[in-house]
Amino acid sequence: MIVDDRLETVLRTNVAGKTAGRTQLRQLVDLLGLVPLAGWTTRHATALERVDSLAAQLTDEECAAVLRGTSHRSAVLVYHFAQGGPRTASAAIASAHLPDDDWLALIPRLPTRARGFLRHRADLGESVRQVLSRLGVDDFLLEAPDVTDAPESASATPSEPVTLAHISAELPADEGIGAIVRRIEAFRRKREQRDASDLSPRPDGVAPLLPFGDDPEHERKPPHAIDLRTDAGGTVVQAEVDPAGMLVGSRVFSSDTSAPVRCDDAMALAFRQRQPVSAGLLTIEGADAVSGIWQADGTPCFARDGGRFTGYLLRLRRRSGATALTAAVPAPSSEADRLRQLLHELRTPINAVQGFAEVIQQQVFGPTPHQYRAMAANIAADAANMLAGFEEVERLVRLESRALDIDTAEADAAFVIAGLVEQVMPVLAARNVRLTLVLPSSPVQVAFAAEEIERSVWRVLSVIASSVAPGERLTIALEEHETTAVLAITLPAALRQLDDAALFAPDARGNTGPASPSAMLGNGFALRLARAELQGGHGMLHRENDKFLIALPYLTAALADHTPASSTIDGPIAGRTSVAG
Repeated sequence: MIVDDRLETVLRTNVAGKTAGRTQLRQLVDLLGLVPLAGWTTRHATALERVDSLAAQLTDEECAAVLRGTSHRSAVLVYHFAQGGPRTASAAIASAHLPDDDWLALIPRLPTRARGFLRHRADLGESVRQVLSRLGVDDFLLEAPDVTDAPESASATPSEPVTLAHISAELPADEGIGAIVRRIEAFRRKREQRDASDLSPRPDGVAPLLPFGDDPEHERKPPHAIDLRTDAGGTVVQAEVDPAGMLVGSRVFSSDTSAPVRCDDAMALAFRQRQPVSAGLLTIEGADAVSGIWQADGTPCFARDGGRFTGYLLRLRRRSGATALTAAVPAPSSEADRLRQLLHELRTPINAVQGFAEVIQQQVFGPTPHQYRAMAANIAADAANMLAGFEEVERLVRLESRALDIDTAEADAAFVIAGLVEQVMPVLAARNVRLTLVLPSSPVQVAFAAEEIERSVWRVLSVIASSVAPGERLTIALEEHETTAVLAITLPAALRQLDDAALFAPDARGNTGPASPSAMLGNGFALRLARAELQGGHGMLHRENDKFLIALPYLTAALADHTPASSTIDGPIAGRTSVAG
C-alpha cells in the first residue's frame, strides 16, 4: 500500500526567510496543480491557506517569478492567483494548461484585468476566443505564419529598405496590423531622432556621450581623509583618492610659501629628521576635491635590509573648522529652517509611539501581561532617547545658524563647577579614578548663566567620565587669567590618542552608562555642541596637548580682587582638592 504524504510533509516544514518561502510556494503549486477539481479536500484547502500566507511574504514580482517556473493544470490555482497582483495573475494564467471546458467555466468568474491576460495565449480554442470576444477581449496574438507556403519573393536582400507598403502587402489583413504598423513607425522616428542628435564635443573637451539615456553623473563629495605614501624625497607616489593624479607627484614636505602644496615648519623639520609627523599642517592648492588646509599625521618607513629610509605613510584629515582655499559659502538660513522642520516632522510620530507605549506600560486600558509592559517600557525609553537627540541636533543647528542666543547672566563659575564635580564623583569612584580638583578660594564671577555653564561643562565632564579607564588620574583646575577664567581638564588616555578631527567627529561614540553624554549621538557630537554653546556666549572650548581648556569671560574686563588659585573652596566639596575615587 502506497500513501502519498508529500503535501503533509511540506505543510509540516517551517519557513524561515524569503528563500525558503519561495521554495515552499513552488512545492505547493506543483502538488496542488496536479489535483483535479473533484479531488479537492480539506487538506488541500489548508494548503491553499499556506499558499496565501507565503504569497503575502513575497512581492508581486517575486511571486510571479515562482509561478513562471512552474506548470500546473488547476483551475482553482488560476482563479485564486488571479485575485492577486497583476504580475502574479499574468504568470498564473501563462503557466496554466487547462482544457477548453475549464477555461469556459473559469473565464466569466475571473476579474476583468485577469481576462485581458488571456489575449497573450495562442493555444485557446475557437469557443474560448468567442467567449472572450463577447466579454470585450478580442485583440489576440497573431497566428504563426506557414513558412512552407511563403513566396520566394519574400526573401529580400538585407540592403533592401523595408517600407510600410511592403509590410502591408505581405502581412494578412487582420485587426492587429495597425499595432504592428505603429510599432514600425515609432521605431523609424526614434532612429531618425538618434541620427539627427547633436554629437558636438563638450566644452570640457571630453568626448560626447552616446545617446543611451544614461543618468547624469552625480557630483562627488570631497573626501574627508586621504592616505598617502611618499618616496624618500617626499614626493607622493600613491594616493587613496580618485583620481590619484590630483596628488601623485606632489612634494608634501616643502615649506616654500609659493608652492601649491606646502607644509608648516614643524612638519618640514620632522621630515628632515626622519621623525613621525603629528598634527602637521598641509595646504593644498589644486582640484576642489583636495584643495584646502589638511592635518597630516604619519610615520617614516625604513627598509628591512639595512634600515634605509624609504619614505612616509601619511593620513590627511580636513581640519575641524578650517576654511578651504576656495572660500566656502555659508549655508543659508533656509537650510537650517528645513532641518528644523524635518526634526519637527520626525518628532510627531515618535511622540505618538512613546505615548502609546506609556499607555500600554501603565495599563490605562486594562490589565496587560508583564512581558508586554516590559517591551512597552523599552520602546518608551528608546523614543525618549531619540527625542533627546533631536533636541540636541536642533540646538546645535540654531547655535551654528545664530538663531539662538546664550544667556550671559552673572554666575559663580567655581561654585557651579564644584557642584558638577560632586555629581560625577560616583561614576569616577566606581572606576577607582583619582581626581585632583583645584579651585580658587574666592568666587569667580563670569558673564555666563549658571544653567548654561552646567549644561556645557557637564557635556565635557560626561565625555571624560565615559572614556576614562579604571585607575587613571585626572586633574580639574579652574585658573584665572586676565580676561577669562579657564577650566583645564586632563584628557583620559582613550581621548588623548585622538587628533582634533577625530575627537570632535560626530561618529566618535563613547561608552554608554549613567554619565554618557548622548546614547544616540556619541562623544564627538557632545563636544561639538558644548563648543558651539560656549562660543555662543563668547567663551571657548579647545584642546591643548593633553587637556581640554574651557574659557569663560569675566563679568568685567579686569577684576582687581582676583586672588591666585587656592586649594580650598566654598561649596559642596569645600576643603577638598584631591579626591580619590
